[in-house]
Amino acid sequence: MRRHMFQADRYHMTMGNFSLSENGRLNKDFLLAEADSRFYASFRKLPFAPCVGHDRLIEYLSHTTVDAPRIRDLKDDRANLSLIGDYLEKNQIGGVVRAVHPGTIMFPREPFADISGHFVTTQLAEIKFEHAFDLPMTVAYRALQMRMAAGTRSLSGFSNRRDDSVDRSVDVAKYSYIGGFDDTSNMEAGHRLNKPTVGTMSHALGQSYVAAAQKMDPKTGLPKHFEQICFEKWLDQHPGGTSLLLDAISIPSGIKHAIAAAKSTPERLQSFKFVRIDTHPLGFWCNYVEKCLRLNGLTETKIMATGDLDETSIHQVIKECPEVSGFGIGTKLISEVENVAGVVFKLCVINGHPSVKCSSEAKSTLPGKLQVWRFTDTDNYYAFDVISTADMHEHLIMAEFEKKHKNLKFGEPLLKEFWINGMHYERSIPLLDEQKSFLQKQLPKFRDLYHYPVYVSDELKALTEKTVKFMNTDFNEYPDIVMPELKK
Repeated sequence: MRRHMFQADRYHMTMGNFSLSENGRLNKDFLLAEADSRFYASFRKLPFAPCVGHDRLIEYLSHTTVDAPRIRDLKDDRANLSLIGDYLEKNQIGGVVRAVHPGTIMFPREPFADISGHFVTTQLAEIKFEHAFDLPMTVAYRALQMRMAAGTRSLSGFSNRRDDSVDRSVDVAKYSYIGGFDDTSNMEAGHRLNKPTVGTMSHALGQSYVAAAQKMDPKTGLPKHFEQICFEKWLDQHPGGTSLLLDAISIPSGIKHAIAAAKSTPERLQSFKFVRIDTHPLGFWCNYVEKCLRLNGLTETKIMATGDLDETSIHQVIKECPEVSGFGIGTKLISEVENVAGVVFKLCVINGHPSVKCSSEAKSTLPGKLQVWRFTDTDNYYAFDVISTADMHEHLIMAEFEKKHKNLKFGEPLLKEFWINGMHYERSIPLLDEQKSFLQKQLPKFRDLYHYPVYVSDELKALTEKTVKFMNTDFNEYPDIVMPELKK
């Protein structure tokens, strides 16, 4: 799908139009539209998150042609947006994008990407950056939390029905895979991503066999329950191995009829690989089913739990039933989450001048061209991150923090160029499995992801203070304006 530059809010268009107008001059010779600017992206609302979504950003920045009907809308707009309409007829978003390596674990307020170029187009990139990264980073974070909770147990994405659209569902499958999931139930995602799909039956199948013809059990001479008939036919259909969903009626009913179906012939027993449990309390029922399987000699059949699972409930199920072998995750991947990443896009440089948003501490930003350094200690653990200006050198930062952190080995700058005027570097976006592997390799190097130190360098603190002071300095007395007393 081609993404038009109308992937923007109205204020992007009105600001772009203003920056091209005579009123938008920074001085008599220079339009705001032409000013070199830099905007950076960070997130606010998660304790950490893998930075993923670079592929979406390239798509959004590369496909920015505005078609004739949209240009006409601008020119016919009640505010007369003809200047930006004329500009977008002839120009696309350009500039230089820096970003961290896909899959890098980042922390709140750290710049993970930025764009520099002319103000008229760089400010238009805001929604593109936020759309590119917010959902992927949220999904990858949730998947990573669940992977850490599940350990080596399997994790399958079952969120397809809750993801709102085909494209969104494929993206959820993609970024949950990078975050640590093993597979997905989404057939379209499996096709596009060339990944395995999982899943067999729904409750409706078991319910539908209430209309099945009655069959006699040769062992007892009594009628078989319709659920057993359903399970027998399903096992016959999948001789290579399959799973049975136990709670169309109840868990005791389901496991009794599953065991009866499996033990009715050697072939059915061979195909009975998994049971899926979708009834709460999950830990209790997983433990109950595990005992049923063991008491009846089915020690090779594995248990998968599903049903509104998140990292907390995964921990609880494992605590109550350590033998559970996997989890299917649906609503808690993206449709029912407390917080999204909260990606924001903020101006930090305009025409060589540092700039900040400083109206509140919670939403304050950082000035200048920025860099994030990740330092490793002599034990090969990540020690801390430092946000600095881009011209700060590694040895100066190490000297600043060597008293606070001993045995530092080296620091690595994380932000690197990867897209320039429509072209991105070859291999700048690794394959899905490479991003997943890169993410997993980082995890053992963090001692504590939830309490990882992130600092702002002294020189960036000084620049921020200087910039805030300058922006708040006002020499005019405004004799005609009356201001009420400010009480906090």
